[in-house]
Amino acid sequence: MDLIRLLRSLEEFLYELVGWLVFYPRTCWQIVCHPGQIARYTQDELRKPLEERFKATISPVLMLILTVALAHAMELAALATLPTLHSPVGRILFGSEEGIMLTRSAIFCIYALGAALGTLRRQKVYITRDTLREPFSIQAFLACPFVLALAVGELLLRLPGHDWAAPGVALHAVAVGWYLWARTAAYRALNPCGWLRAFGLVLASFVVTTIVVLALAAVILV
Repeated sequence: MDLIRLLRSLEEFLYELVGWLVFYPRTCWQIVCHPGQIARYTQDELRKPLEERFKATISPVLMLILTVALAHAMELAALATLPTLHSPVGRILFGSEEGIMLTRSAIFCIYALGAALGTLRRQKVYITRDTLREPFSIQAFLACPFVLALAVGELLLRLPGHDWAAPGVALHAVAVGWYLWARTAAYRALNPCGWLRAFGLVLASFVVTTIVVLALAAVILV
């Protein structure tokens, strides 16, 4: 009986793994091209029963985790080496492959969390686990292309020679520009607001979150 349960669990895992090969690129493409639609789609899906959600895509937080894993896999394939950190916290967080992935997932979750908290504050909605889930899920989706673009740009910057430095910096700039536009489009899709006001709110939230991330990075590196 244990062997049968193990085989069935393996069957479910392999089926899920194969499904990621189909749903991941499709979900990523929808996020890149239609962030406003993906925001409304996430809102609609979260109103369904738990077992009926995100059947045509990958769930938002899992999508973000898979994106971080893909970025890390590209780094390993390129044989890129991370700088050695001598601080105790740095050794704990970046001392293993699992630690690196968890730390990076947490960093980009901070961006999703900051945007979600800002949304609830502007809507004057009391923050609970239930009210936080929807805006956080939307922002987790939007962070995925941002993570991939930053990872590729970072790999370009690490390549030997100076020929790849400019493309790497340009890709980082494009990633930030797209991310701000996507968050603005998603905000407008769910809130009656003009482009200028929406962009101002998104930019302020992004700057504050980036300052928090950089402060945390400084603590890790010291």
